[in-house]
Amino acid sequence: MRFRLPVRVQVHVPAPCRWLLLPLLFCLHACALAQAAYTVVFGPENSAPAAIDPAGRIAGQLAGRAIVWDGSTVRDLGTLGGAGGSARALSRNGLATGAADRADGSSVAFLYAGGVLRDIGRLGVSSEGAGVNARGQVAGTWVDAAGENHAFLYSEGRARDIGNLGANSARATGINAAGDVVGSSFIAGFAAVRAFLYRDGCMRDLGTLGGPASSAAAINDAGQVAGTSFIDDDVQHAFLYTGGVMRDIGSLGGSFTEARALNRSAHVVGYSTYPASEPGSDFSHAFVYRDGAMRDLNLITERLGIWTLLDAVGINDGGQIAASACTEFGDCRAVRLDPIRQCPARGGRHCTRGGDGASGTPGAPAPPMPSTALAAAARRPPAHGCR
Repeated sequence: MRFRLPVRVQVHVPAPCRWLLLPLLFCLHACALAQAAYTVVFGPENSAPAAIDPAGRIAGQLAGRAIVWDGSTVRDLGTLGGAGGSARALSRNGLATGAADRADGSSVAFLYAGGVLRDIGRLGVSSEGAGVNARGQVAGTWVDAAGENHAFLYSEGRARDIGNLGANSARATGINAAGDVVGSSFIAGFAAVRAFLYRDGCMRDLGTLGGPASSAAAINDAGQVAGTSFIDDDVQHAFLYTGGVMRDIGSLGGSFTEARALNRSAHVVGYSTYPASEPGSDFSHAFVYRDGAMRDLNLITERLGIWTLLDAVGINDGGQIAASACTEFGDCRAVRLDPIRQCPARGGRHCTRGGDGASGTPGAPAPPMPSTALAAAARRPPAHGCR
């Protein structure tokens, strides 16, 4: 890790002119605040976020335990008799999934409902839930005795393998209200990994942005998918799959970008890197993509101080974002970014926050961002075994 020391430059300003600078400095400060789209709520020390629900509650892990944090208090979801666990996803109605330890030391997928943590089976030697909908359907991954991953769908009290794209290895990462599942799978001959959409018993290869591999992270109720794809042999960009087309939504200029989640408005969050020649290239930076533009959340969130937003892992329909923030001193924790509602009567200055802090009630979305022509259609291969 490299640290850059600031360069101090002294400028002499004649005394009679100094008063003339005050209005300019005030304007610069006011304009900087006017650019802010989010305010930050800090979570518990060493907490790790994974998802956010419509009420602004964040699922994740703290001290090796599966938790849900609502902006003020932490709920420990418990275990299945073992030492720990991790919550990976939340539904609209408060269901949760992830993985928890059994008394025998194995780790299995769970469904948390009504204050009870329930074992939904592991199929192989271990399993983990990655997405859950309001009907209690869970998408996730199970691992066989050889250590290979397989995608599963838990529905109506039963978990079943949903197949692959030609090679015996797949992972499921998200599910929507209709039970559509997304993830990634090796294609025949283990030649490459591809993003998939599983719907009505059929798994489809979503293609790539021109490079050899892709993976899907999340799907919304409109069937739009967010994920990551190589655009050539070396560079990864985030994508938004909509209307049957995988669109390149860009990067912050570096080689590594990963989309992690999206909401019903197809606003996408994740992380990206800057080019090696630019400040900040030592770390990933959390981003939000909306209105045709990808923005570094560190540049549009107020009062971050010494904290850097490294990754954004979830966004709800109210625009609240679950993210990871760290300092250079190794202090890391979950944070929630609440949209700042604009106040037209005051010339566009923000007047209230998008959430109320403790309750996490979503407010109005953040102000529009400038449009850019980042989207590009990608090649789409025939569906694997589907009509």
